[in-house]
Amino acid sequence: MSIIDKLLQADAGSLFEVPTKKYEIKRLSKKLKEKFEIELTALPPDRYAEIQRAQIELTKKGSFHDIEMFTPKMLTLLYGIKEPNIKDKRLLSHFNLVTPKQFITKLFLAGEIDNIKNEIDKLSGYDKDDAETDEEIKN
Repeated sequence: MSIIDKLLQADAGSLFEVPTKKYEIKRLSKKLKEKFEIELTALPPDRYAEIQRAQIELTKKGSFHDIEMFTPKMLTLLYGIKEPNIKDKRLLSHFNLVTPKQFITKLFLAGEIDNIKNEIDKLSGYDKDDAETDEEIKN
């Protein structure tokens, strides 16, 4: 059976289903004395392209100036955290914050931000373990 035949027989709903995952922030679970989980979702390719564009800082003449590292992390979390809704006005107001970015930087430690981003990357198909396995097979 060809790949086209397999695709034609596949259920489009399950084939195009966006991966999600519950992820526990253990430090916050300890502080709240109950399990603190956030739900993460994979990002589509066009969203990743948008995030990558935000990483490059250009001069007024359009030449390369610098690479911004923090903004792409923030955008990945902003788009990849499904629950809680970190854009919820009541949530921001309760903590006297204006933007979801402020909420992320107040709620999570730097290492937690990196770990959450890595989990979103994995859900989105960027798995370092798979890349290493592919390299080992090539060699």
